Amino acid sequence: MTKPDVLRVVEFVINNAKKGEHFSVVEASQSKELNGISIYRIAEILRSTCLEPQGPSSLERLTTINTSTYQHAEQGRWSLNAPAYFGYLTYQSNLKAEQANKHARNAFWVAIATMVIFIIAIFFNLIAYQE
Repeated sequence: MTKPDVLRVVEFVINNAKKGEHFSVVEASQSKELNGISIYRIAEILRSTCLEPQGPSSLERLTTINTSTYQHAEQGRWSLNAPAYFGYLTYQSNLKAEQANKHARNAFWVAIATMVIFIIAIFFNLIAYQE
């Protein structure tokens, strides 16, 4: 299952920020992680999820696709804005909660099976004691 475009771009930004790597919209569109997402869609997502990559007014400039100036090919130091970052953390938390829920469900069934075996053992022990 392919992840949604927004999630893929957000993870790309986070991974590059962790490494301290700067990138442009063009480089992002050519990366294997964002393969299949158009340059316009990447620019749109970066515009709505990121802080100013090179200071004031740089977000609009670096995410506007213009084939005459190619400013979208300039590298920027991209990082997520607060709502996008905390939204991503919430997503990660939900994934971990789902995993914990699966483990709890498995533990519940193991406990039920153990109780059944224990009850059967007591039953046979009582029968053997009466004879």
